[in-house]
Amino acid sequence: MTDEDFEWFEYKYPGWYDRYGKWWENYNRLSIPNGHNPIVFEDVDYQYPNRCWTCMVPCLVREDMVYAEIDGVVRTYCHEECKWTDVTAFRPTYEGRATPNMGQLIGHREWETLYHGWNWADVVSDMGYVRDDGKTMVAQPHLHLGDQKKMWTLDHMRRCPPLQSPNVLFNEMTPEEREAYAAKYRRGGPAGRFAADA
Repeated sequence: MTDEDFEWFEYKYPGWYDRYGKWWENYNRLSIPNGHNPIVFEDVDYQYPNRCWTCMVPCLVREDMVYAEIDGVVRTYCHEECKWTDVTAFRPTYEGRATPNMGQLIGHREWETLYHGWNWADVVSDMGYVRDDGKTMVAQPHLHLGDQKKMWTLDHMRRCPPLQSPNVLFNEMTPEEREAYAAKYRRGGPAGRFAADA
């Protein structure tokens, strides 16, 4: 956002800058590769969300996040309704009757889980999110698309830590660590990026 954008928002919504201005200034600073990592790896007081096993949407309404163990795997859900769908409705029987073949939520469903432990540059390449030059990422967190020096490339991504699936890490926790993590997650405070004890 530019200074003109800031002025427009402040004019239309008095107090906007006090609430959002610093965040957008920080975003602008981090949107250009200038010796720092991509935004997702910088300390911006944000915890990457767990993903709902049923609807595949991130669990962004943190106080609603629930989980259950199904077939030996702990799954997170964005809400009790999505948990009910997987735990109760999509089972072979429901209330004593055979259920129609709606299918079960099985297989490789979460992109983070598919790429768990991979280098980010390899993830971006495997997904096909690289421009024709073979190095520049398709998505950019800014609109300076004509200036190659301001473009994020696979080299920037390669120096990042490996991709970590919150749901894989959630399964690796002990039951006590998992409940402590979930309690912090639901409160919405910083629970650490992925660790229960952070």
